[in-house]
Amino acid sequence: MYQDVFILGAGGKVGKTLVKQIYEKGDCDEVVHKNPTRIVGLAEQDCFHFDSAGISKDLTEQFCNKTGNYQKMEGLNSLLDFVLEKYKFLNERRMLVFADVTNARKEIGRFHIRVIRETPFGIVTSNKHPLVSCSFNEFQKLTREPTRYGYRCSVMAGAEAVDKIRDLRDLGDLPIEIFGCFSGTLGYICTEMKKGRKLSEIVMEARKLGYTEPHPADDLDGGDVERKIIILSRTAGFDVSNARVQRTSFIPDEYLIEKNIEMFLNNLNSLDAPFSERVSRAKDKNEVLRYIAKFDNSTEHQSITVGLNEVSRESQLGFLNGTANKVVIRTKTYNSLPYCVEAPGAGLEITAQNIRRDLLDQLVNRVISFQCK
Repeated sequence: MYQDVFILGAGGKVGKTLVKQIYEKGDCDEVVHKNPTRIVGLAEQDCFHFDSAGISKDLTEQFCNKTGNYQKMEGLNSLLDFVLEKYKFLNERRMLVFADVTNARKEIGRFHIRVIRETPFGIVTSNKHPLVSCSFNEFQKLTREPTRYGYRCSVMAGAEAVDKIRDLRDLGDLPIEIFGCFSGTLGYICTEMKKGRKLSEIVMEARKLGYTEPHPADDLDGGDVERKIIILSRTAGFDVSNARVQRTSFIPDEYLIEKNIEMFLNNLNSLDAPFSERVSRAKDKNEVLRYIAKFDNSTEHQSITVGLNEVSRESQLGFLNGTANKVVIRTKTYNSLPYCVEAPGAGLEITAQNIRRDLLDQLVNRVISFQCK
């Protein structure tokens, strides 16, 4: 039995890597996989391509590279109506999963909710926005069936943070606290500053290396880290919202409002000395800087804090280097020795592979194949 996949954001970096892996790793090969993948749909912001019989590798690559003419997309609602209509006339039993590898904000949340409420289809996603822009009640409805909604890739590129917290919730071992470093970009900056380098030159280098968002302010404001800790807190079963989060940006807020990227980078020069002094003071105390998000359930009222902190070099987060991420989960069972997950916090190959892993979780009557490609 095939698993039909419709990729939203197929022409983006993650989308292209996902498509490449699906074909190169043999996901479509019936000899390699007893439950092969069939790419039936590809979408970008203004167009899409659909073929219920499966889209060939060549046609998929053409779409991802934006060559050729495709159907105009009037919005995600109309796209879902189109797919529902097509599947209504298919006699064979079919499984369809939407893979959302976009960074869309506006319409995408409503699309996720509608897919889960009104269709038999599933979703796997690396997009954090649908999970934090909705109410907690809607979050619960979205994520209630793990075999229909996979979102592990929304935090730490698909490492075990979401899975472990979800399992602990079902086991009745709720977290006392969840904390960690969830930005590979900010981790890299902290590591390089520890070497005595200037903040401004590190940010420029990180941008050239592709570690930052197109505008580095989108990393340095800490908003992405905030979204990740909210997702983990909600996964643990707690009704938290942005209004209950205390977030301090990595750099002062007045620097973040500059829209011109070159001007923004130039303005960072004035922060080199203050950050160097802070790094030096931390070093004198055998400490290092880390941008940390923390959910605290140790009191009657839960709280979330996000900001730059000094931590001991020998602490759980002090050992981190480069772009590595780490989450620490402390519960009644994992108290004196908390449960930790350390993994690459980003990376196209890792994220795409873990999207494929979420697709595996949605297979009906999954059969393990021992045939390797």
